[in-house]
Parts: sequence; structure tokens; C-alpha cells
Amino acid sequence: MRSPRRRHARRPHTHGKSRPANRFANRSILSDLGQTRKNSLSGGRRRGGSLVGVAGINKRSPVRGTSNRRAQAQKYARPPKLPPSSEPFEVNCFEHDSFPDGYVFVPRGDVYITRNCRAKTKQSHRIVHLVWDRSAKIKLGIRVPADVYAAVLESASATADTRANATMARDEKDLAHSQQLLRSQFPLMPDESMKIILDHAFRKGSGRVGRSSNLTDHHKAILAVEAHIRHALTPYEDLLRAGVKRPTARHSVWGMIQSIKKTWEGCGACSSQPKPFVLPLRSAV
Repeated sequence: MRSPRRRHARRPHTHGKSRPANRFANRSILSDLGQTRKNSLSGGRRRGGSLVGVAGINKRSPVRGTSNRRAQAQKYARPPKLPPSSEPFEVNCFEHDSFPDGYVFVPRGDVYITRNCRAKTKQSHRIVHLVWDRSAKIKLGIRVPADVYAAVLESASATADTRANATMARDEKDLAHSQQLLRSQFPLMPDESMKIILDHAFRKGSGRVGRSSNLTDHHKAILAVEAHIRHALTPYEDLLRAGVKRPTARHSVWGMIQSIKKTWEGCGACSSQPKPFVLPLRSAV
């Protein structure tokens, strides 16, 4: 007896073209790797993860950067704290703090007014408020009782001429002292150089070396003279304009500065090397 014929499922009609069973069959291995890498990168971005160590990419993690920025913002958002004052009858406060009753603000700038307002307030056993800016780094002035401030303003107006004359006399005395200091250390310095140094390095309010309170008179005179020689009698400025670095330019003219300085001191011939110019000297007669 013949066995029944097996019936096979009919394949779909392909219109004469054979389709691959797998849609990735025609793709190369390199294209598959590229697609995998692309998927991993896009997935990492969606999850907010780090891209460090992925196929040569070395970027900072977005999560870590966000946390750092948040911590920095919190750091500056904290209000600064003022330390307590160590002086009697004084307290520190911010500019945005409320005023005590009967107090006024006295800005910095006038030494006479500030000093007397502080002294008279303490003499009356009342508190002086030292006012700082929001960063707690810059002192803006003081707050004192209004009656004290009014009395000090009246005193300042009455003594203005006397104080101005006293200041002028004191300035003339300081200038004479500075001139004597330079002349005693550098007896052969030309008068023109002497005047320039006094007007520049020893001028009141200039903040330069001649007005420093941290140096001895001897050291101030030496530094002021060396600075004048460097800028006026050596090619230092020309070197800077030519693009030479400042330390290099200073080093290159150092020997010339010392030679001129020793000559002004009256040390005689300081070097056997020929000078590129004639040294200015003051007549000893």
C-alpha cells in the first residue's frame, strides 16, 4: 500500500526574487560594530551617564560637572560671616544691616572725621559700628551717633585752615628730610636727578618706595635711586618696547645701574669696562 504523499507548506510568492531570511545578512561586520557603538553612545546620553573610555572619547561626566557647579553655587550662596571685633566699644556689621536708632553712616576718606567720630563715640560709652561690604572684605566706613558726627563736622570746619597749615609744614619737613637723605648717600648725584626722584618716589600719596613705612631710610634711598637710573639712564625702556621680557631687561641693565649708583656715591672708578655714555655727575665744588 502506498504511503500518503506529504504536503509541504507553500512558500510565499517572491515574484522571481529571493529575499534573505535575515535582514542583517548583507551587512558587514564593521557596519554592525558601528551601529553597536552608535547605540551605546546614544543610550549613555539618554541615561546621563559618563562617556569616558568609549572608543577614544574622553569627556567629563555631565553628572559630575553638574554636581561641581551646584557645589560652587552653594559655596557662594552662603552669606559670609564677620568675626567679632577685638576693640572695645566696636562691633562689625554689613552695609545691608539695619541702622541703630540715632546713628548715621560716616564713609571712609577723611582721616580727621573718622578718627574723631570713633574716639568721641567711645568716650561717651557708645558703640561704633564698623560697616563692611557684602563680601566682608572691604571696610566702607563706620556708623556713629548723629550728635557725635555733627560735633565732629563743626570741629573740622573750624580747624580746617590750622590743620592745612600744619600739614603743609609737615610735608615740607618730610621733603627736606628726604633731600638730605639722598644727598648724604649720593653726594655726586646731579641736581636734576635729585628733583625727579623727590617728585616721583618721595611724593606724598604716591604709594611708591620713598613713602613706604616698612623700609629704613637708607634702603628707601637706594631703591629710589636704582629705579630712577633704570628708567632714565639705561636702555631698559627701549628693551621693553622691543619685546624683551621684564626680568631679562632688568638683568641686562643691572651692571650699568650699579656702576652709575656707585659713581654717585663717590666710590671713584667702579669698573674698568668702557661706558656706553658719559655718567652724569654733580660738581663737588
